[in-house]
Amino acid sequence: MKSTLLFLLFTLAFNLLVFMCSLAQGLIKGSVVDEKNQPLPTVSIKLKKLPDSALFNAISSDQSGNFAFDHIPEGNYLIEANLVGYNRHVKSGLMISKTDTLIDLGVIQLNPSSKMLGGVTITAQAPLIEKQIDKTVVNVDQNIANTGANALEVLKKLPGVQVSPDGQITLNGKSGVNVTIDGKTTYLSADDLASLLTNTPSSDISKIEIMTNPSAKYDAGGTGGIINIIRKKNTKSGLNGGITASFGQGRYDRYNGGLVLNYKTGSYNLYLNNTYGYNEGLTSSHAISDIMNGSVLSTQQASANSATTINKAYSSSAGIDLYLSKQTTLTVTGSVSERRYNNDLTSVMTTADSNRNKTGSVNFSALNLDKPFNFSTGAQLLHKLDTTGRQWSADVDYANYRYRPGQYNTAVNYDASGSFLSRDDVFIDEARTLHIFGARADYVQPLPGNGKFEAGVKSSYVKTFNNSTYYNQLGGQNLVDSALSDYNINSENINAAYVNFNRQYRKLTVQAGLRAEQTVMRGQQLFTNAATDQNYFSLFPTLFLSDKPDEQNTFNFQFGRRTDRPDYHEYVPFRRPLSATISFLGNPNLKPDLSWHSELTWSWKNTFFITAAYDIDRNYMRTLYYLDSNKTTITRMPTNIQGAHSWNVDLSYNKELAKWFTTNTTVTIYQNSFNGHTSAGFSLDDPGFATVDFVTNNSFRCSDKLSMEADFEYESKRQFVGSVFGAYSILNLALKQKILHDKGSITINANNVFESDNRSSTDHYLNLNQYGYSYFYSRAVIITFNYRFGSGKLTKTQSKSGSEEEEKRAGN
Repeated sequence: MKSTLLFLLFTLAFNLLVFMCSLAQGLIKGSVVDEKNQPLPTVSIKLKKLPDSALFNAISSDQSGNFAFDHIPEGNYLIEANLVGYNRHVKSGLMISKTDTLIDLGVIQLNPSSKMLGGVTITAQAPLIEKQIDKTVVNVDQNIANTGANALEVLKKLPGVQVSPDGQITLNGKSGVNVTIDGKTTYLSADDLASLLTNTPSSDISKIEIMTNPSAKYDAGGTGGIINIIRKKNTKSGLNGGITASFGQGRYDRYNGGLVLNYKTGSYNLYLNNTYGYNEGLTSSHAISDIMNGSVLSTQQASANSATTINKAYSSSAGIDLYLSKQTTLTVTGSVSERRYNNDLTSVMTTADSNRNKTGSVNFSALNLDKPFNFSTGAQLLHKLDTTGRQWSADVDYANYRYRPGQYNTAVNYDASGSFLSRDDVFIDEARTLHIFGARADYVQPLPGNGKFEAGVKSSYVKTFNNSTYYNQLGGQNLVDSALSDYNINSENINAAYVNFNRQYRKLTVQAGLRAEQTVMRGQQLFTNAATDQNYFSLFPTLFLSDKPDEQNTFNFQFGRRTDRPDYHEYVPFRRPLSATISFLGNPNLKPDLSWHSELTWSWKNTFFITAAYDIDRNYMRTLYYLDSNKTTITRMPTNIQGAHSWNVDLSYNKELAKWFTTNTTVTIYQNSFNGHTSAGFSLDDPGFATVDFVTNNSFRCSDKLSMEADFEYESKRQFVGSVFGAYSILNLALKQKILHDKGSITINANNVFESDNRSSTDHYLNLNQYGYSYFYSRAVIITFNYRFGSGKLTKTQSKSGSEEEEKRAGN
């Protein structure tokens, strides 16, 4: 019945879009190069309608210098290309008619400006938010409130993105989001990913792409979509660079710095990026756990918790583009990252009987120390077969992740009167290593009628080693507890192939694709000789339809299927204590989540957007709370839920209301519902409730050198299965002053001015009710200095990897 309903909805949407197409629409495309015929990315391209030169649309050239405007109604137009440090290029007399719907401008060459025109520097500024057919692009530098922030803080400000107190990133209320960096999946658990993003300064980020329904050429992993963080890489000719330094004061100090260097000639482009960050944070919480016997209280646990976290990180990446010919480029990249992680948790828990009379207490402390280290290297060969856009590329890469976390736990037990009973000391030694190999090949073929055909293959192989040893510390000695220890080896091989087709049929643009993935997994526990094997094949179709019946209105429809594979550590059946009574335990029987996504968007004047989306999941994954058989301890374990449904409606308004005032405001309403039961028979059926997420970014230009920013976010309470998180709000203010002939700037940020992001949480599961409140202490004032040197603007490029999907799912 559901499949029939989806098919009818899909058919109706398709016919509706076809029916709305009544006017001829055209395509204008081209590419931009510099004076040495090298591609110029991030060039501001404006399409204006004549005779009044009214702006019709504005985009940026891609990493290969290419650009394209589609859905263009009949009329006369001009193209204007701008890039700081280059002379402006204008091409007029571009006529779209019923008989002429394609205009190929070929190659546009921009020449360096030798002087300032009339004492005025031409500046092309990209918008903060760009809406494209299959993604939303956020240009991070265009929001000065991002200056001095880290990547995780930037993500929290993105439209539709939420970050829960336990580090889970969701998009429009939907979990299973695949966070990638430069197209490479990070392979990290939620905790390790949050740590990595916390130590990544915003000055290292060029833009962020948000894809709720990625096309077939992207890995199918991530039912919630993909958030791709694109880092900066300079490509301006000659020697260029930039430095960044920031210092923040909140509850604790925080600081970071970075150096970017680039040297480019006609034969090669060499680049280096170094960053260092230090961030110390404090969180605290109060929690009550009611352990039930049906509807009757059995015992109660009340705790007060406090955790101080210190993150130190150094990362360096380097690469070289070798221009073997005008058509062929060889790119070799490498990166290394080393972190120091320290988490010091203290907890005081009081236990009570069914009448809430005190029966005892436990003072618990846990010191977590880790030194994650990872490195990666890769090579890409790109060959352009002609000037029409026909090209092929091949990539190979390798990544290695090493973790050696050590956890020192101490639990001191007291009776109801406060008299000492016992003390337990435990040391947990975990060694984890991942080896990740990837290779891919892609081909692009232009088609007649403004079309394009893409195809590719990819293979990845991941092998993980997890050695977790549990020691009881007695008399100054560490005694191995083999019953609580675990050593396992897991491997995963994913082979994939895709085809993607894009073409404009006079009034309708269609993009359709199909991706096939085969997954072979094997896990072996060496202590017990137990083994698990999974081998499955899946198809992932995608469809995008777009129509622009007139200059003011645009309609887009998206439809696709995706999957979400468990993080590698979620398979490991090792019990790791999180507090005196709560532990985390992996689940080797987890299955991948499969999801169908549909989405319809209407936009008016490329300014006001309304989007409605609906998702259906099978084997939805969520970490749930389970009361252990001893009726005292609690286990958090990843679990498959048979079914989940979610919908969301987004309203977005992006407009320059005055020369001095620009707003980007988004309101998202979403609801999650679930159906299924746990292995113990506890029903998880819940219709859920609607949640409102409001995000507004407002920019004020006081002068050519002084600007201000005011950002505000509010989210009402939200639900994931049996967990409900309370409402919160955040206000951020920023002031930016340009100095040193506009090559430098000083920015002052006031983050979380009212420290209003504290929130409540409740969990209701079988014989277990939990109530808590968390404090995050994230208010801080940050001062940042930026300076760039060299001639002209530092533009950016990126390279892809053959192991994009796998790097998400490693970690702790």
